[in-house]
Amino acid sequence: MIEKNFIQQAYKKIQLEDFFKKNLVKAGFSNVEVVKTPMATKIILTVAKPGLAIGYSGKNVKRLTQILETKYEIKNPVLEIKPIENAQYNAQNIVNTIINGLERNFSWRSVVYRAVRELTASDLEGFELLVKGKLMSKGGRKQKYRVPYGYMKKVGDQVSKVRVGSGAAYTKSGAIGVTLKLIPPGTVFPDKIGKKEILEKVNALYSDMDEQEKKEVAVLEKEQKK
Repeated sequence: MIEKNFIQQAYKKIQLEDFFKKNLVKAGFSNVEVVKTPMATKIILTVAKPGLAIGYSGKNVKRLTQILETKYEIKNPVLEIKPIENAQYNAQNIVNTIINGLERNFSWRSVVYRAVRELTASDLEGFELLVKGKLMSKGGRKQKYRVPYGYMKKVGDQVSKVRVGSGAAYTKSGAIGVTLKLIPPGTVFPDKIGKKEILEKVNALYSDMDEQEKKEVAVLEKEQKK
């Protein structure tokens, strides 16, 4: 019985995610969290543009609340709109932007190019963007396009530090899956040697050199500059 309740709750959350994805595309929907209280059911929505989610004088919130009551039979739903913190590091938000561009019939090349330009311009430790599906004209074979950049963790417990966003765009040519993995700046991995640690080791090595060895370093540097 308990297992059945868990399955029902998980299924309802998936339904709500699909509902808000469709209705809050322009607002940049990212995540939904359901918190049940004795008085009401609190639904916390994380979006890129809270103003668009709320609507003029709260009209959009009222409309969504009414649908939740009638269609999804949620008693006393209370919507709370939260802005995405550090949207440039939110993998799902970036994926939603890519999907939005694809579904507006922009070329996948132009959409991916713009996304990669923005990702590489940020100070991420690394990212991996994967786009696969009907990338060519209708009737063409499925293809895959992958863009790796910087450092990426793929195995071990530290994979939990990697942020992942995924989704699918439904275009005229067919479905296109989009997956983005990224590592925000400042993320520390115990098994990764950082630039600071490397410089400290090199400086320590230089301190241990005798005068002759330091002169040899100076000669090598002059030769390299020529």
